[in-house]
Order: sequence, then structure tokens, then C-alpha cells
Amino acid sequence: MIKISSLFTRALAFIIFLVIPLVYGTVWADEKLWTERSDSSLEESVIFDAQLFRRLAEKLSPAVVNIRSMQDVRDRYYRESPFGGQPSMPSPQQPKDFRQQGEGSGFIFNKNGFILTNAHVVANSDALQVSLADGRLFKGRLIGIDKIGDVALVKIDSDSAFPFLPLGSSDDLKVGDWVMAIGSPFGFDETVTVGIVSGKGRSIGASPYDDFIQTDASINPGNSGGPLINTAGEVVGINTIIITQAQGMGFSLPIDLVKKYLSQLKDKGRVVRSWLGVVVQDITLDIKETLMLTIDYGSLVREVVPNSPAFHAGIKPGDVIIEFNGFSIKNSIELPKRVAHSTPYKEYLIKLIREDNVLPLKVVLKEVPDTQTR
Repeated sequence: MIKISSLFTRALAFIIFLVIPLVYGTVWADEKLWTERSDSSLEESVIFDAQLFRRLAEKLSPAVVNIRSMQDVRDRYYRESPFGGQPSMPSPQQPKDFRQQGEGSGFIFNKNGFILTNAHVVANSDALQVSLADGRLFKGRLIGIDKIGDVALVKIDSDSAFPFLPLGSSDDLKVGDWVMAIGSPFGFDETVTVGIVSGKGRSIGASPYDDFIQTDASINPGNSGGPLINTAGEVVGINTIIITQAQGMGFSLPIDLVKKYLSQLKDKGRVVRSWLGVVVQDITLDIKETLMLTIDYGSLVREVVPNSPAFHAGIKPGDVIIEFNGFSIKNSIELPKRVAHSTPYKEYLIKLIREDNVLPLKVVLKEVPDTQTR
């Protein structure tokens, strides 16, 4: 937890109005799956100092959950002998069948018990145990999962409404903004850490669609799936990845990206992405000089997949894609994300540079095959 010096505290000791978003059983307008603002009646005046995070933790922790993923494991030692013949002798230390457990975090974002977490927290599980801060235990049902995006939707049921957190806007986050993480690192429930947004739009090679928020708020194993929260008490990210070799480098899925997945996860149980069918890379100085390019930005096409949407649209290796559907493409990271979040089987306009000429092409995207990502 960050300690704020008395001088810093006095400098920031002014009154602000903070919307405290943890509510019980509020009726939502338009039957949306999530809320984005608290009811105005819940506004209260707080001192923006060290007490801010204390009050946020007290209000928000009841909606943060611990998730235990259980997997049936059989025949750990009753296995075939590596030399053939009879099975090897059983070990006295373990039963023949047992349940292997994984552990992570999540948060309730809907009064009816819908929970967001990471896909890697619940993937391949046979059963999910969800525990709330008040000690109640529930069986979790996996409603939808997207392993590429590393997000999952879980449901728990009760006769009464659950506490929940509203979803804020990760797009509105600025580098340097204060954020707070709540989760269960190493099984220590309701652990609260505080830090700032260290960067946005980070790509760390987890998938072609990386767009992580970087934070120095302490995140450890077990924090996965827990919320990253702004000073208004809104969820702006899902804590997902740490770099073990580094210190103070955690990465969270931006909540505005997760919102794009929610309806598909709820209705289809999976996420459908669009596919263009190209392998792309950034333009470097060496590439610019070798290919005699006149621009420094864009997404350079290295390869076109046969019989792909790009192939049928006439895109060729060596083309530099500079615009997709009206959005400027600055580098090779932007293009896969723009394509993936577009609707498949629709026509889109692409602008590219070929031999110093700007060439507009129309392309009809397809649903991404299981073996492709761009």
C-alpha cells in the first residue's frame, strides 16, 4: 500500500465529490448487462487523501470474489509402466483420484451475479467455487470464455441481489492516473494495492490483439481476473499478466475492450473475430531504405494468405496499409485490432500505398479461422 507523506496529504486535502459505485439491487436502465455510472443519490463527499483508498476498499471489496478452479485428475500414479506390462505400484501419499485446484480473482458487475475474470483462471475446469468477501460460497457456471482475449464470464445464483461494480472507461485513463487493484494474490483475499497507470496500449506478445494497461500497482499470482479501479470507484481493467523478471510491471485488460466481448460471451459463449489474412510488420529504417518507401508509418504486408479476404481484395506483399475503415493505421499492432473488432462478412475500405501511389481497395472480411489470427 502506498504511504502518502503528511506534506503531500496536506497539499491534496481538498473536498471532492466522489461517486461510490457499489450498490445493491439497483434497477438498470435499458436492461444493460453492466452499469457505467452510479446513481446520483450515492454521491458523497470525501477527503482526497490517504483515506480515499481506504473508503474505496471498504465500499468495493464486497463485489470482488475469489475463484477456485477445480479439475479432476485421475491415474496420477496408476499409470502404465514405461517398460510396458503391469501398472506401477501406487504411492501411499496420494489417493488414486483427486481434485487439482487453481486460484484467481474476479468481480461481480451485475446484481444478478455475472462475474468477469480471466480465461486462464477458469479454463479446463470441472467445477468453479466462488467465495465472496462475506464468506458465502457459490458454485460458478461458466457462461462464456475467450482464451485469445483471456476473458471469461461466470454466473452465480442467489435469491437476493449481489453487490456489484460499475464499469468505467479505460479510454479515458491517462498515464499517471491513480488506480487500485483488489484481488487474492497467493490466496490472501481482499488484498488491496495502489499505484498509477504507467502506460497504455502495451503489446507484450500475449496475442495479436494486445492493448494492455500497464500499472505499477502490485499484482501477483492470484490477482488474475481482479479489477483495476479508478479513483471514481469504476472498473477500468482486468488484472491479467505480470512480468516476473521485472518489478512493478503489471498489465490489465482495458475494460472498454472487454465490453466489446460481453454480449457475445453471454449469448454465444465465445467471441467471434474478423480476419483479413495478412502477415504484417512495422516499418523500420532499414526496410524503408531497402524498399525505397516514402513513409514512416503504416502496416507493411509481408505475406498474404492464399484464398483469404486480403487475397481476394488484391492486397500484395510489399503493400503498406495506412487506413482501415476510416481509421489511420500507424503500425502493425493497430491493424489486427481494427480488423478483429469489425463485423465479419461486411465490406470495408482499405487504403494502402503501392509504388508511391495511394490505392483504395474494398475487402469483405471473414470470420477468423481457428488457425489464423489476422
